[in-house]
Amino acid sequence: MGVSGPAHFVFIHGGGFGAWTWYRVVDQLRKKGQKATAIDLTSCGRDSVDPNTVTSFMDYNQPLVEFMQTLAPNERIVLVGHDLGGLSVTYAMEHFHKNISVAVFIAAMMLPSGFPLTLELFELDPKVGSHIEYTFGDGTHAMPTSLYVMEKMQPQVFYHMCPSEDVVLASLLSKPVPLKMLDGSYTQYTDEKYGSIPKVYIKTMRDRVLPPDVQDEAFLSDPNCLPNEIREIESDHSPFFSKPAELVQQLEEISATYS
Repeated sequence: MGVSGPAHFVFIHGGGFGAWTWYRVVDQLRKKGQKATAIDLTSCGRDSVDPNTVTSFMDYNQPLVEFMQTLAPNERIVLVGHDLGGLSVTYAMEHFHKNISVAVFIAAMMLPSGFPLTLELFELDPKVGSHIEYTFGDGTHAMPTSLYVMEKMQPQVFYHMCPSEDVVLASLLSKPVPLKMLDGSYTQYTDEKYGSIPKVYIKTMRDRVLPPDVQDEAFLSDPNCLPNEIREIESDHSPFFSKPAELVQQLEEISATYS
């Protein structure tokens, strides 16, 4: 099925990233006549909130909620999430299902309903884990309030196929990931709302943060939340930098198929 008029793609970044990660994709889509919006979640990108003060997922996700509330009742978007952004996409699918034509998860968390959100979601390869800085804003006897992958490690794990200028951009703009938002939260959704929206998963096939087998095991193995379609892109963890044209092509194909 085709769509009348341009599609509206809305992008949600991953943990520690921001709306800035989508600049190449947004530019290419707009040049092709599509509408594209990238959102900074709380404490990310241009948002000035200290990540160590974000205490709940609802606080973290509030910018997306506010954006969704601005949409007209019959306005429908293609909602795209990367990495941790999959949690925000899942929330929007349940609470704003009438405004979403298709949801796209790019190496993104696509979890079963009722799944607890804990620090275990951030378990990384030990080689990466040894290069993580934790901040204990509530004291060393409490859980860490944020984490940050050290700058010298970022190119090796997040951006090993990316242009050098984008690696520099990321080093200047990335921020710590707020962690307290996960404490005690759950993904909750229903078949009637979340389940009514088509979802497509794009596997990043040269990913060093979430290798393809990890994506299969973590996000694509539960029969209760399988996507309608699984696609692949030969990219690192950051296809918005390393393969923007191919990513745009896939997103437009997905929009044309499911909108």
